[in-house]
Amino acid sequence: MHEPEPLGSGLSGRRVSATLVDRLRAMIPELRAMDDVAGGGTVLSLAEQEFGVITGLLDQASYDESTGRALQIALAELGQLAGWAAYDSGQSGLAQRYYIAALRAAHSADDRPLGAHILGLMAYQAADAGHPGEAVTLVETAVLGVRGRETAGLLTALYIRQAKALASLGDSSGCAAAISKTRTHVERLKHDDEPPYLYWVGPAEVTYVAGRCLLQLGKADQAAAMLQDGVDLLKESFIRDRTTFSIRLAEALAHPGPQRDLDAAAGRGIAALDLSQNLDSTRGTSRLRDLYRQLKPHAKVPAVGDFLEQARGLVAV
Repeated sequence: MHEPEPLGSGLSGRRVSATLVDRLRAMIPELRAMDDVAGGGTVLSLAEQEFGVITGLLDQASYDESTGRALQIALAELGQLAGWAAYDSGQSGLAQRYYIAALRAAHSADDRPLGAHILGLMAYQAADAGHPGEAVTLVETAVLGVRGRETAGLLTALYIRQAKALASLGDSSGCAAAISKTRTHVERLKHDDEPPYLYWVGPAEVTYVAGRCLLQLGKADQAAAMLQDGVDLLKESFIRDRTTFSIRLAEALAHPGPQRDLDAAAGRGIAALDLSQNLDSTRGTSRLRDLYRQLKPHAKVPAVGDFLEQARGLVAV
């Protein structure tokens, strides 16, 4: 993590106005939108700079109680975003440090929903790193800690994390129960009632995760249609997610079974390659490498050969 920029010490003793805090917080949605279209590698340094500025204000400037709380919330949101961007960039240790700093800031601001959201992201990272049991525990802690202040969107997000972790554990029934909860909560979702950091939660994500879990549980024949629905429901502006959804759909279509369609799998892979051209996402590139390896044995299929040729330079396999 970077140390705060000198701005903070330059404001030593000066009063932080609510207007300044509002303007600092107004930058956060722009960084989220940038992350969606350009990836974590593009956003990380910007989020770190903003994190450093707000850390400096908290440490060096003066402010009243409400302004201090607003600064802590901004710090937590930026720490969460920096953690996510670091994770997307393949920097897991840095991501963990930002998440922990974000949790502390959320606790200082008594923002339990934000803290629960950060725990959910830590669960996502833990499952991805091969620690699904830890991920399940983190989600359970988040759900318990936010009781009485939860929203439909937050519960949807947390049970999405739980479903993925349970799929990693091979717990088909537990995963199905978690997916059922996501569907129940997403039906109650009203974005006007949700915090802005849950803007991505919706039917597309729930549908995709249901398909992704089925694929992980070895049920590619059931997963393919679900993943296709997830792609169809997703907003065009979510470039990285569209890339990810397309790769997972290609994996399902390439998997042995009645759903196998190598031409369609290659087509989805090429679509993902096109989308990834302007993305700086280590995770996305890693997924494309996995798809490349999965399709390589079928290189004699013309469409697959086209995908492999186009992918060779990008994924540098």
